[in-house]
Amino acid sequence: MLLALSAACGAQTQTGSAPPPSELPSESSPTSEPELPAPGAKLVTKLDAAKLPEGYPRKVWTEGDGSRIGVTAQEGGCTRASVEIGEQSAEKVVLTMVETSPSTEQMCTMDIRYPTFTVNLNAPLAERPVILDYQQRKV
Repeated sequence: MLLALSAACGAQTQTGSAPPPSELPSESSPTSEPELPAPGAKLVTKLDAAKLPEGYPRKVWTEGDGSRIGVTAQEGGCTRASVEIGEQSAEKVVLTMVETSPSTEQMCTMDIRYPTFTVNLNAPLAERPVILDYQQRKV
């Protein structure tokens, strides 16, 4: 009898619990609008992120008149992220996502962080596509 009551109580608790993880909205869900870090920022829709590692953030936005561009990077443990402008032409903008790690082996935490960076372009992005490149470096 006690076993049946505890099973029934467990079922009642689950009824009011959160939906399974597969039903929770995610940032990559097409129906959810990603949060942008600056008021008035606009998400970049012409984006080529094919060179980024699997699971790396792919959020890029413009601020102001479009001549300031922001990106979300990924770093963790002993690595540090940064972004560099690789190329600015009338046809495209290439941003290089750089992940720098120590050249000597050391103990590192197992955390992942998602810092945001902004860089200034010579001219507003307008209709130019943004291409994200990726490099790992040792220091």
